[in-house]
Amino acid sequence: MSLVRILRNRSVARVGRALLLLAMGFSVATGREAEQPAKNTLGLGLYCAPFATAEETSEFIAKCQHHGVKTLYPSLSGGGTVIWRTDKELYYTALKDALDQGYDSLADLISQAHAAGMKVYPSVAICPACKFLDEHPEWETHDRTGKLSSATTTRAFSPAFPAARAAKIAVLMDLVNGYEVDGVMLDYCRYPENSKSAETKYGYYGYDEPHLTACQTKHNFDPRTEPIDSRQWNVFNKLREDSVTAFVREFRTAVDRSGKKIRIGGFGDTDPAYEARMCGRNCVAWARQGLIDDYFLATYAEGIDEMPKVVKRARRMAGPQVVLLSALSPFNRFLTTNDQMVAATKAQLAAGADGVWIYRSDFLDELKLWDGASAAAKLVAR
Repeated sequence: MSLVRILRNRSVARVGRALLLLAMGFSVATGREAEQPAKNTLGLGLYCAPFATAEETSEFIAKCQHHGVKTLYPSLSGGGTVIWRTDKELYYTALKDALDQGYDSLADLISQAHAAGMKVYPSVAICPACKFLDEHPEWETHDRTGKLSSATTTRAFSPAFPAARAAKIAVLMDLVNGYEVDGVMLDYCRYPENSKSAETKYGYYGYDEPHLTACQTKHNFDPRTEPIDSRQWNVFNKLREDSVTAFVREFRTAVDRSGKKIRIGGFGDTDPAYEARMCGRNCVAWARQGLIDDYFLATYAEGIDEMPKVVKRARRMAGPQVVLLSALSPFNRFLTTNDQMVAATKAQLAAGADGVWIYRSDFLDELKLWDGASAAAKLVAR
C-alpha cells in the first residue's frame, strides 16, 4: 500500500476523522474494526503434511493430541500444485491417486483434528503457480536481466498484475469455501529469490511490466540498470512491496466478504526490513495495517541466545495488535535435543512471543523430540 500523504492545507477534517476512528478502535487502512491484542488461543502449533490414508492420519492426530499440540499447520502446496479440490490449479501429484480413489486427505485431517479438539490452519505457498501460468504466461515474474523466474529459480507469478492476484485469490477461496479450515498462513507471499549467489538472492526478481512502466514514465529511470539499494532502486522496490501487500489486502477482503470467520497469518523471516528489500515481503506492514491476525516468525537458524533479540525486534516493529508466533525448528537440525526445545520456548516467550510453533513434524520423529514438544505445549499453555 502506498503511504498516505496528508497535505497540510486540506487535511484538518481528515486528520480529525482518522484520530476519531483510531480512538474508536477502527483500522483506517483496512476499514475493519481493529481488535484488541488477542490472547493466543492456538496453543502449541505443528507444521506438518497431509497423509495418503485415514489410518496414517488417525495415528498422527492421536500422537499430536497426546503431546499437547493444539493447532496443525499442514503444508498444502508445492511448486504451485495444491492439496485441495479446485478446478483452478493442479492437484499435488503424490496424493492425486488417493483423491481419485475417494480419499480427500485434507478433509479427513480437518475432520479428525476437529474431533480431537485441534485447529487446522493450512500453510499455502502463494507466488509459485502452475495451471494459471500455463494459461497466462505473461503473469510470470522476471529477473533483473529480463529472464523469466523459471529460468533461474521457482516459477512464480508476479503480484504486480492485478488480474494475477485475483486469479490466485480465486484458488485460495476454493480452499476457504470448500473446507472447514480455521485459518490460512500465507507462505512464500513474496517475489522469488535464489540463494545460490549473492546476485540472485537479493532484489533480483519482480522486474515486470507494470513496475518497469511506472518507473520509466513517472520517475524516468530503468530499475534494471539502477544499483540495488540506490535511492531510485528503492522507489522500484516500494512498488514490489506494495504489490505483495495489495495481494494480502485483497485476500483479506475476499475472506471477509465470504463470511468465513478464519484467521489469516503471514510468514516472515527474522529481519523484516532486510526482507522487504530482498523480496518485497513486509509482514510488519501487514500487521500494522490489520491485514493479518497472526505473524509467524521464522526463528529457524538463530541460536537460543540470539532468539530474544529477534523476537523483541519483531514484536516492537509489528506492534501489539498482531499475535506473534515464533518457531522451534528441529528442521535442518537447528534444534536437536529436548532440552534445547524447552530452552528455545522459554527464551522466545520471555521475549514477547505470544506462542510458538514447531517446524516440522517429520524432524520431531527423526530426532525423537516429541517430549520436547510436550514440554513446549505446557509452557505455552501457561
